Amino acid sequence: GTTSWRGATFNHRFPITSGAHANRTCSECHLDARNYQAFSCTHCHEHSQSRMADHHREVSGYVWSSTACLQCHPNGRH
Repeated sequence: GTTSWRGATFNHRFPITSGAHANRTCSECHLDARNYQAFSCTHCHEHSQSRMADHHREVSGYVWSSTACLQCHPNGRH
């Protein structure tokens, strides 16, 4: 459910119990309540696609997507 994970077994890959992401609701990152595997980073963070493409111009295989953000920044750090 969206109010409690009590009794559930899962591995939340991004730190959500401390720091800037603590106390967020599930729906703030998981925009589709039917698919909690899908998430979005870019709808909140002020990273324009063109600015990030320029910033990552030397990163091989760079793509503008939240799953790519998580792969390279699993703790939300640069």
